[in-house]
Amino acid sequence: MPDLHPFDVATRLVEKEAGRWSGQPSAEYANMVGSFGGVTTATVLNAVLQDARFLGDPVSMTINLLSAMGPSGFEVSSKLCRTGKYTQHWSLELEQDGKLCATATVVCGVRGDVFAHQSVQMPDVPPADGIAPMDGRGALKWLDRYDFRFVEGAPAWTGKPNAGPGSARTAVWVGDNPPRPLDHLSLAALSDSFFLRLLHVRGTMEPMGSVSITTHFLASRADLAAQGSQPVLGVADATRFQGNFHDQQMQLWSTDGKILATGTQLVWYRQ
Repeated sequence: MPDLHPFDVATRLVEKEAGRWSGQPSAEYANMVGSFGGVTTATVLNAVLQDARFLGDPVSMTINLLSAMGPSGFEVSSKLCRTGKYTQHWSLELEQDGKLCATATVVCGVRGDVFAHQSVQMPDVPPADGIAPMDGRGALKWLDRYDFRFVEGAPAWTGKPNAGPGSARTAVWVGDNPPRPLDHLSLAALSDSFFLRLLHVRGTMEPMGSVSITTHFLASRADLAAQGSQPVLGVADATRFQGNFHDQQMQLWSTDGKILATGTQLVWYRQ
C-alpha cells in the first residue's frame, strides 16, 4: 500500500463482521519486544472510529497492555456498552494467536458550543524548527517513524547510570515522520511517544514497560485541523518510583498553545 502513510498501514483494520476486525502488526513500528504501544493503542481506537455505530468524538481511552504482540495477524473485538444523549461507552479486546494482548475502554462524546476555558499556559519554549532532531533513532524501528526535538530532558544514550537520580521531566516537540495531518488516531499514538521516565531518572535502559495508559482527548476537530502536520509539544513527568512501578503524566500542546490531550501511565520495571 505505497499510497498510505506508514502509520495508516500499521493501524489499518478490516471488518470481518459487526464488532470484529482483523489487522496485521507493522515492522515499521517495532519496539524492543513487540509493537510500539502507541500504535497498538491507535489500532484499537480505530475499531471504534470505523464502526458504523460510532458517534461524536473520542474523549477518553484507557488501554491495558497485557502482553507483547508478535508478528502474526490479530483480531480486535468491540462491544458498544451504552449510547446516551451525550456519551457513548465501548469495551474492546485485542487477541493474537489465541492470547489476549490488550483490553481497552473508550468513551466518545458529542461536543457542543458551550463554556470553554483553559486554566494553564503552554510552557515557554523555542519553536521546533530551531531545535536539532534527536540522533540515534535507528536502535528501535518505531523511533524512525517520529521526529523528536528535545527542549529539555533528552535521554543521554550513554548506557551509563546517572550519578544520582536525574530529572523525570521532558519537553519535546514530536511529530510523525514523514509528516502526517494530526487526527485522533495519531494523537493517541503520540500520547505514548515519550520514553519511560525511568530511563531519564536512572540513565540506563532497564527491563520496563507500560502496563496501563489513559488518554483524555481535549482537542476539537477544529484544533486538529488547525494543527495539520505540524509537530506537537509534549511534556512528561513522574512523581514516584516504588515497588516495581512508577507513574507517568503527559500533556500534548498545539503550536498555538492549546492543550490537545492529557494522560497518565502506569509503568512496570524490574529493578
